[in-house]
Amino acid sequence: MRRCRLGLAVLGNAVLLSCAPATRYESPSTLRGYEILITRRDSLGQGIAEGLRRRGFTVRRHVRGGGRPTAFLLAFTFRDAEAPAVTWIHVRLADTRTGVIVAAVSAPLDSLGAATPDHARAIVDSLAASPALGRQIPPP
Repeated sequence: MRRCRLGLAVLGNAVLLSCAPATRYESPSTLRGYEILITRRDSLGQGIAEGLRRRGFTVRRHVRGGGRPTAFLLAFTFRDAEAPAVTWIHVRLADTRTGVIVAAVSAPLDSLGAATPDHARAIVDSLAASPALGRQIPPP
């Protein structure tokens, strides 16, 4: 009898908690309101992380739940198939709770300088110059 009551109590609590209203998430109005999560360990990722830290951004290397709003850095290259085959670098900062792109940089890789530190510096300059986040791009 006692186990039955305990089981019903646990089940009742589970039902009540599953019906609890979700808390409203307000995304920051500026990029500075986010912690930036950079998990890349390559030289570009390291350079971007250091550059953002020097600019006053909070940069983390590991995923952590329950903290401040966080934006994940995603960077990839794309090479055009047709001549002149230009290699583009695309950098996106996406809100980890909503998936919304909060900042983006796209540029031909050769226009950012000759070496990886030059690329990182140009990307950080562009991200730091991003205007207020009034026009967020929703995920596809």
